[in-house]
Amino acid sequence: MKSRRGIASVVGMVFAIIALTTTIAYISYSMGILNNYNQSVLVQNQQLTDVDKEKFQISSVTVPDGKLNITVANTGSLPIQFTKLWIQNTSATDWVNSYVPTNNFVSTGGVLTDIGQNIPASINPLYSYNVKMVTSRGNTQQFTMNSASAQPLNIQLMFFPATVAGGFNTTLTMIVTNNSTSTLTNITPSPLPSPTYTGSGTTLCTASAVNPSKYTMLAPGSTAVFTWNVKVSGSGGDTCTFKLTKPLQNGYSQTIQATATITVIQLSSSNYAVYAGTLTMNYTQFQYTEGGSWNTGWQIPGGYDPAFSLKITNNNATSDFYISQQSFFWLQDVSQGTPASNQYYIVNSVSLTSPPTLSSYNPDYGVKVPHGGGTVQVYFGASSAGGSTYISKSPLQSNHGYSAFLLLFGKFVNSQSENTIQYGQNIPFVGILAT
Repeated sequence: MKSRRGIASVVGMVFAIIALTTTIAYISYSMGILNNYNQSVLVQNQQLTDVDKEKFQISSVTVPDGKLNITVANTGSLPIQFTKLWIQNTSATDWVNSYVPTNNFVSTGGVLTDIGQNIPASINPLYSYNVKMVTSRGNTQQFTMNSASAQPLNIQLMFFPATVAGGFNTTLTMIVTNNSTSTLTNITPSPLPSPTYTGSGTTLCTASAVNPSKYTMLAPGSTAVFTWNVKVSGSGGDTCTFKLTKPLQNGYSQTIQATATITVIQLSSSNYAVYAGTLTMNYTQFQYTEGGSWNTGWQIPGGYDPAFSLKITNNNATSDFYISQQSFFWLQDVSQGTPASNQYYIVNSVSLTSPPTLSSYNPDYGVKVPHGGGTVQVYFGASSAGGSTYISKSPLQSNHGYSAFLLLFGKFVNSQSENTIQYGQNIPFVGILAT
């Protein structure tokens, strides 16, 4: 009996050890499972954090020689590796391919170019494509290429200003707003280099080449602005209308138009600033004579009445300027005492005798200043409009200062006999000192 009790104790001990070992193993296994779970949670959290920290911006998309060329800026805080490019030709709905770009790593804060140059597919600029870029962390960005035809964009066409004087330039502006949810590429006006127009009356409107020629990329909500400088000429009330039925190459068909109205050149208190720079003078070539020779400078000996030589430039783009005999060079005595003023009217020429001999301005409108920056020498010295008498009734006073400006009257026309509304302009001077 004693022997059997000993065996029972041993058996009980063995079962106890087995149970304890099993319990310890189970606890260890459970702890291992829990630790692995905690590690996976930490890894997953870190991965999610890294996904949030990974950010990139597509800054340019071009297609040189039929190969995709994407430029990406890393705007996040982690380096990025691109693992896949998905490309769908939306012009052929069954065409979908994926590629692994060889140029695929961009460091933090860096810029990566030439992404997609290694893909075997040829990109046709006439087709539209959906492109998706995938990173090793699973982030994606998708954009659309050449898809302006997929839906109508917000496009406006207008003149700035819409009313312009004949012979001057106005700006034709096309504003394109990407109101889609996709990035657009190769936004190019049509037709190039400039659109055509329809005009009324004698209108002539010449548009320059567009500037810029295209936008390589237009993000959602962004705006592209294209401009043409348009030189206009014609009679008052004439118009020129530019009309586009398909404003963008590969774009959606939609009709937009803008009209410019031509006015005649005239000077009034309301529009003086518009035309103030039409006629200008070369200040460095201002000359005077009191007989014998032409002199430069702003200090003129007192006691005499000089004649003057001025170089006038016509900045009007299309019309010549014919000067009226009413034009004169005006000096106002600004020194103390009784102020006096002298008016020196335009003459045809000045002979350097002492005193100078003047040739009267005849015929009227006899001096033409050519358009487009043409320059002529103009002379002043007569005491009356159209006269040849040298002004001598009020010589310049020594030690007096004079404010000076030039009053030019005339007309912008293409021939001397042509009639139009008269034009007048004041060209200011700094001053003259009689010594």
